[in-house]
Formats: sequence, C-alpha cells, structure tokens
Amino acid sequence: MSALTITVIITVIMSLLFLVNKFPFGLVTLSCCVALAATGVLSISEAFSGFSNQTIILVSCMFCLSAGLQRTNLAFALKGLLGSMGGKQDLALVAVLFAIYWLMLLAMPGIVAMAIIITFLDALPETGEVTPSRVIMPLLMFNVVWEGVVPIGMGATIDFTTNAYMESIVAEDQLLTFLNTFSVRIVPGLIMIPICLFIWRLFPKKQLNLDNVEAKKIDKSDLPAWKQYLIYGCFILVILVMIFNSYFGSLMYVMPAICVAVLGFTKTLTPHEMITSLFSDTVLMLAGIMGVTAALTASGAADLIGNLLLQLVSWTDSSFMVLWITTLFTAVMTTFLSNSGVKSVLTPLVASMAVAGGMNVAGLAICVTAGSALSFCFPTGSTTCALAYASGEYNPFKILHITIPLLLVMTLVIAFMANLLFPVW
Repeated sequence: MSALTITVIITVIMSLLFLVNKFPFGLVTLSCCVALAATGVLSISEAFSGFSNQTIILVSCMFCLSAGLQRTNLAFALKGLLGSMGGKQDLALVAVLFAIYWLMLLAMPGIVAMAIIITFLDALPETGEVTPSRVIMPLLMFNVVWEGVVPIGMGATIDFTTNAYMESIVAEDQLLTFLNTFSVRIVPGLIMIPICLFIWRLFPKKQLNLDNVEAKKIDKSDLPAWKQYLIYGCFILVILVMIFNSYFGSLMYVMPAICVAVLGFTKTLTPHEMITSLFSDTVLMLAGIMGVTAALTASGAADLIGNLLLQLVSWTDSSFMVLWITTLFTAVMTTFLSNSGVKSVLTPLVASMAVAGGMNVAGLAICVTAGSALSFCFPTGSTTCALAYASGEYNPFKILHITIPLLLVMTLVIAFMANLLFPVW
C-alpha cells in the first residue's frame, strides 16, 4: 500500500473520530501520528515534529502564562466587567470582544491572539447569551479573514512573500507591489465584521473547555501582590517582544518559555498548573495535527490535488470564474493542509498557468493567498483552527450548515474584488 493511500485512510479515520466526538481531540491526532510512524509514512521525528515546533512551544507556554493571569485580580475584574455587559448589552459585548481581537491581530500572530482571548472568555457569565462556545468560532472566522490584511508587521510583507514563490516564473513587471493583496482582502474583511457580530447566535450554548488552564472558583486572587505583578510583567514583556518581533526574531518564540521558567522557580505557578497547561488536550491536538498535515504534503497528496486545479479552470474563458475556482479550490485544499503549504504549492502553479495562458498573474496569486487563509471549516486547517475547535468543543460536521455558506460567500467576494482590480485577461 502506497504512502499516499495510507495517509488518506488515516486522515479519513481521523475525520470520522472527530465526527463521533467520543474521544479527546488530542488523543485522536496523537494516535494518527503513531499510525503514520508505525506504517513508515513518516519517520518518528517527522511524525512527532509538532512537539518541537516553535509555534506549539509558544502556544503551550502562553497557556501557562494565561493560567497565571487567571489567578490575578485582573481576571476577576474582567469577569465583573463582562458580566455587567451581558443581557441587554450582548451586541455591545460582542463588538468589544471583536474590537479587542482586531487590535491583537495587528500586534501578534493569530494563534497567539486566539490562545490569549480564549482564556479570557472563561470570564463570561455562565447564564448569559454570550458564551465562549458561541463566540470562539466567529472569532476564528474573523481571524482568518483579517490576519495579515492590515499592512503592519507581517501584513506589510505579504505581497513580497508571495513574489518569492513566483519571481523566477513570471516577468518582473507582473510581480505584486505593496498593498495589492490588501486592496483585494480589505473588502471581505469589512463584510465579515457585521457577519460575525450576528452569526454567533447560531452556535449552541455550552461551557468552554479550559483543560489547559487551571482555574479555581474563588472570589479574589490568592496570590501575594508581588507575584501578581510578576505575572503582569511577564505578560507585558511577551506582548512587547511579539509586537516588535522584527527586532527580536526567534526570541518571540522563546520569551514565553523564559517567563514560564521564572514563574515556576518563584513558585508563582505550581508544577500541577504548569503540567496541565503544557500538556493539555488542546496542545496535543495542535502537535498531532501538524504530523497529519506533514504526511499529506510528504506523501504527494498536495501536488496531486494541486494539479487538479489546471483541469478545473480549463473549461472557461470567464476571468471571474477562473479566479473564483482558484479561490474556492485553494480554500478547500487548505482545509486539510497547512496554509503555508497550500500557498507554496499553488502559487508557483498558478504563476506557470498564467505564463502559459497569457494571463495576468496578480489576481490569481492574490486569490491563492486569500483562499489559503480561509481555513475555518475543519480542525486540520491550521493550528489556530485546531485550537478553536478543541477549546470550543465543536463537531465540525454539525456546524457545516454555517461554515460552508460563509466559505462560499467569502470566496465569491474575494474573486469579485480580484476580478475588479486584477482581471485575468
């Protein structure tokens, strides 16, 4: 049996176990990594590479810091504020949450922003209409559309990173210039705002899964003031390093671990709190998902699926249809493969297609970039997606009636804007 066949079978089994929803997501993805290593599809180091991945290390340590933050007076003050905004001020509460999240996305990676805000969502009142399980998925949808859109930080480099995949294929005058991607993605981002402000009501009400945070039911902090200030200082330091990551480089991924070590040695965090955060079901799921997506890429599934795009667009001369098919195909592909992996496979492919067909490559490349971000339909879409699904305990198949229509709307809007500004012919 080929590696491709084995990988597809394991991925299907993983999807079915997600559908059954009888086992922890972390156990499911970890078992898939074991199967991939046992069958020889991946080496042991490749199958479990997620556990040494810098993003996983960063997120697990952020959970530790958030666990400490949950024990400070700030957490209790926030819970009181969110509680007071419930009821008649539900819309205002949701608007505030999304405004805060938008600002966070300007300063830090989406996975970190999601990890931080999830811990604060536990402060939402248990009896209100706005519950964590109702807003985490809309926050994910908001995340994938807005992350990297505003030309600040990593968002300022998105046109040039796209060029890196195709500069040896297309002429220099066909490469993207600054703000090209922004001009297409800003409209879908603006449309997503009112959608997210109301779509949260479609999700079921239930309590948040915060296995990764040790939260005690107490009325006020039981930590000495100096330990609370130490937690605040660590949190602020980490955020500043993330905001100015262009100056600190890889230190952005190490700083949370340094702060966790400080909190551990000062006994601000107990060993139990640290272990609960670092090895939670959510962290295991994130690490396991990376093994599965690595197998899909290494087995040749990505290239096989990517080449289907050429056949899908060959039947039409409509510029809009070519761009929409490209966007939709990319979005479907990124549901099961990593965002960066899909972009790296499809961008050179559409660039070659554009050269061969005498097309303008700009719109096609932007549609791949925008489409590869729309990974909210399944946990395998990205680490941020996996985190949201695990924390909100969503069954992906039971919310398809919400995610699929929204995915279609977003791909249509992206294709419309790309055709308006960068038509294929």
